[in-house]
Amino acid sequence: MGYGTDFLKIYENLILTVLHHHGKIFTTQIESLNCRLRHYLARLHHRMLCYSKSKRMLEISLKLLIHKLNNA
Repeated sequence: MGYGTDFLKIYENLILTVLHHHGKIFTTQIESLNCRLRHYLARLHHRMLCYSKSKRMLEISLKLLIHKLNNA
């Protein structure tokens, strides 16, 4: 177990060397998930005006998306 990051130098000061893994292979999954979330939920997309001001509505939207992805 550990932390996967890109090659920014700042991570060397924040994460123990034995737990730190460099490389794109370690960040691909989370970047893919972020992309899918923004694709399916316009409210998470930075350039859209369609976003939730309510934390509760955002939580409900994420739960619905996860349910949809798990049952697809």
